[in-house]
Amino acid sequence: METLKIAVGVITKDRAEMLRTLLASYKAMARPAQSSVTFIIVENDSTPNVQTVVDAFAAGVAEPVLYATEPEPGIPFARNRVLDMALEQGADILTFVDDDERVAADWLVLLTAGLMGRELDLVGGPLKIEAAEPTVNRGQEAVLAYLQERAEKNRRNRTAITAQGADHALDAYTNNWALRLDFARQTGLRFDTGLRFTGGSDTAFSKAVRGAGGRNGYVPDAIVHDRIPLHRLTLRYFYRRTRDQARNGVQIHQKSVLKVMSLVLPRLLEALVLALSSPITGRRSLVKAVYKVGLTDGRIRGVLGLKSKLYAPADQTDHSTP
Repeated sequence: METLKIAVGVITKDRAEMLRTLLASYKAMARPAQSSVTFIIVENDSTPNVQTVVDAFAAGVAEPVLYATEPEPGIPFARNRVLDMALEQGADILTFVDDDERVAADWLVLLTAGLMGRELDLVGGPLKIEAAEPTVNRGQEAVLAYLQERAEKNRRNRTAITAQGADHALDAYTNNWALRLDFARQTGLRFDTGLRFTGGSDTAFSKAVRGAGGRNGYVPDAIVHDRIPLHRLTLRYFYRRTRDQARNGVQIHQKSVLKVMSLVLPRLLEALVLALSSPITGRRSLVKAVYKVGLTDGRIRGVLGLKSKLYAPADQTDHSTP
């Protein structure tokens, strides 16, 4: 049996301690049988700020660790740098997770087995949500609980779709992602750098795989733990992220104005009821109301063609954020 060459990729910026946690989980994870692994770490900066973190990791693993900086700001530029490096290494598979996550011990074994065993081109897997630090107030706990509930609901829904053999229509996200690199070689697919600061370049890539005749899929048991920092467990950030993800979804999938507008009034009415009932039903209702308003706001902005700047540098951020 030929050795399967796996490139385990991650991009990072300004999160050295969270990257350290991810790399520790990489070190502890099982390696698939009959495989060779190369770790590829790209920092989206012109300065190598996490060199010491990467060096410490490299000293503790047997596999090659490649580290580079990508000075062009923007997530898709860094993702493409990882993709290019994996192709240069002659890898068969490229994986991605985010630098604020940690992987389960059997994650790489299960994810690559799902990709190759079903002869798929691109797969995604589920997230389990946890706080990066102990939550400090009830508001943060409410946002965290709602994120956990939504992630588990998403996992159940996608698992059911997979069991029905209908997961080829699902998008795969780089928070838990594996690509068969021969498909990238044959098609020349890359992450859309036009989505530099908006987010959604992984969704667009997933759509492009299907458009090029590729087969997407889902691996329900390949678990990644998404570690949410406290500053993201606020209603303000939760609103912004919900809004911008909804905006990107409308624009990437080219949803019609009629379809979007038909959802506006029902969602706003639901949000109003939830907000008014929250003094009785609790903080979860308020968080859910914020989610529905964020969805509505994002979808309207999406059909109006307004672009997100969720991941822009501080001097280019979207100052219309409520």
